[in-house]
Amino acid sequence: MSLYIDAAHCRPTSRAPIWIMRQAGRYLPEYRAFRDKYGFLDMIRTPEIATEITLQPIRRFGFDAAILFSDILTVANALGADLSFVEGKGPVIANPVRSLHDASQLVSTDIRLSLDYVSRAITLLKSELGATPLIGFAGAPFTVASYMVEGSSSRDLRTLKQFMYSAPDAMEELMDRLVRATADYLNMQIEAGVDSIQIFDTWAGLLSYPEFQEWVIRPIRALLNRLRNPAGVPITIFAKGTSAFWNDLTQLPIQVLGVDWQADIPALGQLINPGIALQGNLDPMMLYSPSDVLKKRVLRLLEPMANRPGYIFNLGHGILPDVNPDQVKLVVDTVKEYGYERVYS
Repeated sequence: MSLYIDAAHCRPTSRAPIWIMRQAGRYLPEYRAFRDKYGFLDMIRTPEIATEITLQPIRRFGFDAAILFSDILTVANALGADLSFVEGKGPVIANPVRSLHDASQLVSTDIRLSLDYVSRAITLLKSELGATPLIGFAGAPFTVASYMVEGSSSRDLRTLKQFMYSAPDAMEELMDRLVRATADYLNMQIEAGVDSIQIFDTWAGLLSYPEFQEWVIRPIRALLNRLRNPAGVPITIFAKGTSAFWNDLTQLPIQVLGVDWQADIPALGQLINPGIALQGNLDPMMLYSPSDVLKKRVLRLLEPMANRPGYIFNLGHGILPDVNPDQVKLVVDTVKEYGYERVYS
């Protein structure tokens, strides 16, 4: 069994496992070499390229887990969203959902056929990774819906919130379709052989508590109830900006709670069910700090968490594209050098 899988199941480990969100991406020169030749969607839709990009940070840094190179909007695209990625802007959907008619016209697709390139990439990766576990993932229904309604990224979700309040039937239809399609997508990944699943709810922190219950907790619970997971691969929820809602998130049938950089993760470790692992939560901006400062901050996270089985070191959100890879190496090396022997002996 791997350090990562053991920690996800709250079993004692010799040290904290480490992987980081967006570890395969633009901060790596070997990734940029591919990006100079191919469009982003072409890369995620070509299993051989997606496999190579997934492997790049494993080869360079020796992370304890790989995460599939893909995107949270693959399901939206499969449902009929006209998706493109614009340099300097990110994802853009040309046909946003703005009415019940729009939601009802979404494609009823066989996810296994529409997104078969993902399962093929997983198969290739499992033959290459050896003992390193592979994390599959999907966007949570609410976050995917936010892009499908807004048409692009939004700092306040103004259009989505107006849609939620003025057209609740349309929002319900959209979310229902996303729950079912995302469950199919994750079931496909589990069957293809991923060792773990992470669900990203990037924009959940922009909701009030009643809306969080309605459009985050309820759909994720419905999604998890539809999963077929006979091997019990661990499920992680990462919902950015939701530290105040930790109690609601830990009531879900999950094994790991991903924590953003605003949370006091050692204090949270004392509060939540000891059977739920914690993942996080170094501020990604710390990677721009001097090396000695960065190392001290990494140790400040590791030391209190050494007393709690079930800790996975990660960033509190994704790595930024202009980070120096040497800083990432420093973080990985620091985590790997900090053993737990004195704690568990």
